Amino acid sequence: MRGLTRTLIAILIALLFGAAPAARSDVESGSGDGGGDGSGGHKAEARIYAAASLTDVIGGLAKRFEAVRGSHVIVSYGASNTLAQQLREGAAPGVFVAASVEWVEKLESWGLVEPGTRVDLAGNALVVIVPKGASDRPATLLDLDDAKYAHIALADPVAVPAGKYARAALEKAGVFASLKPRVVAAQDVRTALAYVERGEAPVGIVYATDAAASSDVDVAFRVPSDLHPEIVYPMVLVKGANRRARELYAFLQTPEAWEAFAKAGFTKP
Repeated sequence: MRGLTRTLIAILIALLFGAAPAARSDVESGSGDGGGDGSGGHKAEARIYAAASLTDVIGGLAKRFEAVRGSHVIVSYGASNTLAQQLREGAAPGVFVAASVEWVEKLESWGLVEPGTRVDLAGNALVVIVPKGASDRPATLLDLDDAKYAHIALADPVAVPAGKYARAALEKAGVFASLKPRVVAAQDVRTALAYVERGEAPVGIVYATDAAASSDVDVAFRVPSDLHPEIVYPMVLVKGANRRARELYAFLQTPEAWEAFAKAGFTKP
């Protein structure tokens, strides 16, 4: 009887633990042609990591891609340095579009970029903005040295591309050292824009495309392009990106996609 009981227990354990099916992930990060990239029983997901200044244009293009390909696009926006670090720490691979060459080169140095996939997708410019209808409007970077501009909103000038471009321009104009105590360093360029939109800063420096997307700021003037490095948005495929991510990467280089970039104010690099 005891032997029979032990046998029944052993069978029960085998049924409970030995025969359970393996868990299946809804997101495939490999580059094969399995269910995670459109050939299986569930929709594939294409991942893209994009600089915050691309929020509007990438958001619109992602919807177009989803409609055509029948797959879901997962978009992560943020400062290029933050996104690059997330990928280094193991975020699921996909497309990466940075706001500067620096962070793509770092990904390359970490061995995370598919060889031969780097392309310069778009360009941009810097503008100085003020709250909508503001009476105080600087005409040059030198004017920012006036004490009435108590706070100057920038993306973080140490790590974030938009802030680094702005810092380079201010340094070349010879005013960054005196303005530094008044700089409000934002986590990304869209946050710097928001500070000026809300009137928390009387002036800020952002990309021309960010200013164009906002109805709550006015452009005081355009920063001369010879005061900072060329603003370029390089795009790469991260190693391990699936088929849908590769298709999205190709789609972003089409004339249809470029039309959307141009409409948003981006320039050819």
